[in-house]
Amino acid sequence: MSSSDRFLGRAEVYAAARPTYPAALREWLRGRNLLTAAADIGAGTGLFTQLLLEGGAQVSAVEPNADMRAQLAGRLSPAVQSGQLHVLAGSSEATGLADHAVDLVTAAQAAHWFDPERTVREFRRILTPGGLVLLVWNDWRGEHTPFNVAYGQTITRFYRDGDDPVHINRVPEDEIPLFMPGGHEKRTFENPLQLNRERLQALAGSISYLPHPTDPLHAPMTRALDDLFDAHQQQGQVTLHYRTHAFLGRV
Repeated sequence: MSSSDRFLGRAEVYAAARPTYPAALREWLRGRNLLTAAADIGAGTGLFTQLLLEGGAQVSAVEPNADMRAQLAGRLSPAVQSGQLHVLAGSSEATGLADHAVDLVTAAQAAHWFDPERTVREFRRILTPGGLVLLVWNDWRGEHTPFNVAYGQTITRFYRDGDDPVHINRVPEDEIPLFMPGGHEKRTFENPLQLNRERLQALAGSISYLPHPTDPLHAPMTRALDDLFDAHQQQGQVTLHYRTHAFLGRV
């Protein structure tokens, strides 16, 4: 199964449930004068694309999954209509962009799916001289709050056979130099996510290595998440503590 096919049928819950990205990250980029012309690769439903747009960037959002592209274009239709945003079918290896088209290439929650060698070749082609690459991940693992630990223990019981989610959805810090052979810097931002019962269920439904609603394991997972929520909720909310890891560098 291709990386984009893993998210077939999950675009709506992905858009509704996944965490956004902290304003502090946007302001850091703005302070570096990086929010000019950007390509957001593997843009999904546009959660990071929106941050780039809010910072004033002219954005080309590149996404291979048609459902995700439709969600992105619908959510961000004012930017499409104004011409600030262009949505393209493409991948990290074949973006469809012109040579030297952008000053910044971004990929949020996506680069762990990319082939580094082919991706770097394409990024070099589309970047202007001196252009930069920004790779971003939201990650709740490693944050040892009671709810984070309990959430991890709960979903582990429902991993799909043959998947290794620690590998496929981790922050691949040891691989960053393959994407940024010219060197990089790292910044980390706090990004806690408050969830009601429905959003917790939707969050699990957006994850490619957990059961799809058509899977027989989806119903028992739903019950387990309900029990988890009831055990930890305060005033109808739980908090999953994420950190946003941002790597900025050169190809």
